[in-house]
Amino acid sequence: MNLFAGLEKFGFSGMGDVDILEEESQGNKRQVAKQVKKEEKPVEEKDLVLSKTVTCPVCDNKFHTLVVKTGKVRSQESDFDLRPIPTIIDKTKYDACACPHCGYAALNSTFMSLIPAQMKLVRNEIGSKFRSIKDQEYETYTYEQAVDRFKLALVSTMVKRGKLSEKSYTCLKIAWLYREMLKTAPEGTEEQKAKKAQMKAEYDEFYRQAYEGFIKASSTEMPPFVGSIDSNTMDFMLANMSVYFGEYETASKLVARLLSNQNLPSRVKDKCVDLKQKIIEDVKKQNAAQKQQQ
Repeated sequence: MNLFAGLEKFGFSGMGDVDILEEESQGNKRQVAKQVKKEEKPVEEKDLVLSKTVTCPVCDNKFHTLVVKTGKVRSQESDFDLRPIPTIIDKTKYDACACPHCGYAALNSTFMSLIPAQMKLVRNEIGSKFRSIKDQEYETYTYEQAVDRFKLALVSTMVKRGKLSEKSYTCLKIAWLYREMLKTAPEGTEEQKAKKAQMKAEYDEFYRQAYEGFIKASSTEMPPFVGSIDSNTMDFMLANMSVYFGEYETASKLVARLLSNQNLPSRVKDKCVDLKQKIIEDVKKQNAAQKQQQ
């Protein structure tokens, strides 16, 4: 039945049967199809970063840098020393900013925080030597690119006479990048084995520099360190790093200090209890091994 009969006089002809649910039904089908199609597309690293234009505080030139989109990356599980464990994206790769024109680089959190005297130091000791490169927009950064950017940041931090905690944190970030690179580094040929061995050596050295620097910074600087690390976070991170280096006495003191803090969150306290047990077990194994050698 044509329920639109009578509308011919208004120019509406051939309207056909009426089904007011048809369009909504078709629309829902299209919406579901779009949703399914959208869900089928996997999220990639390039979908989670964006290109940002930055003005260098040293040379005043504009350049592009990649940053992680705010709110797009869910909170990640952390490694023993609080390194975010990568899933789709390794956020650490995007934590440094480097000017391709003058060579100045720094952690994102400190890039714009320069006083005139520091700018002069960077211009004289870095800008005069740096070979400028073309400003390019990338979809993502490789680990090799990220390491280079952080090494530039470390050079700048040393030249501008930055805080020890900033230098230490930069070393730690480099070590974290190497740690992830070592997981997938090929070693099928002698050349690849040599390259991986060199990578491991650099990892160990940067990690040691970070550890020793943070140990000293924790007693000579006031928290928050590098603008965001509170004293509890620093102690927990250092306790885990101390265990890594087999410095159990230092680790025990740090864990004891954390456990004596009545305001320590229960989640962190539980981790400290687990770490304390690990220290006890590791010390027992170490003592047993020493007895066998005697």
